[in-house]
Amino acid sequence: MDNEKEGLLVPVSVEELAILEAMAMISDCRVIDFKSISDRIDERAEKVGDGVKGLIGLVSLVYVMFEYEKTGKKEAAQRISDELASKGSTIALLAAKFLDELEEDWRKKNE
Repeated sequence: MDNEKEGLLVPVSVEELAILEAMAMISDCRVIDFKSISDRIDERAEKVGDGVKGLIGLVSLVYVMFEYEKTGKKEAAQRISDELASKGSTIALLAAKFLDELEEDWRKKNE
C-alpha cells in the first residue's frame, strides 16, 4: 500500500506548503534538510497537476519578498519582484495582490 511506504498523508493547503518553500529558500538550517522537503513538495505537486507546483512557487516567492522587505533586504525583494514582472503581467498582478494581502494582515497584527 502506498500510504505505508510514504507514511501518513495529511492534506495541507497551498499556502502552508508555500510558507515551507519560502522558509527553505531563505533558511540556513543545519539539521532540517529543507531542500529535500522542497523537492518532495515539488514531486507531490507535479502529481496533482493543475499548475499546483507553479502556484506554490509563486506564493513562496511572494512570502520571500515579504520577509525580505520586513527585514530590510529591499534590494533582494526588488530583484524577486523584477523577476516576477518579467514572467508576465498576470503573474505580476497575482504576486502584487497577494503581497498587498500579506502587508494588510501584517499591519493588523502589529497595530
